[in-house]
Amino acid sequence: MEDKIIVYKTYENPIEANIIMTRLKDAGFSCFLSGENTAGLRPLLDSSISGIQLHVFENEVRAIDQLLAEDVDL
Repeated sequence: MEDKIIVYKTYENPIEANIIMTRLKDAGFSCFLSGENTAGLRPLLDSSISGIQLHVFENEVRAIDQLLAEDVDL
């Protein structure tokens, strides 16, 4: 079975995106962010740039949802 990587969520704030990514990695999930470098340039670019994207494996989404629902500080 091939693991498909999907965009789990898009963030406007790089700090929030990194906090969530770190929480997921600490829990053992594989994930990464994209769009961090262009997020600071967004006001200068067109609307096709869509924030900072958190990528995860599709088959882990349910477990990630459960983990993040338990974290009241996030």
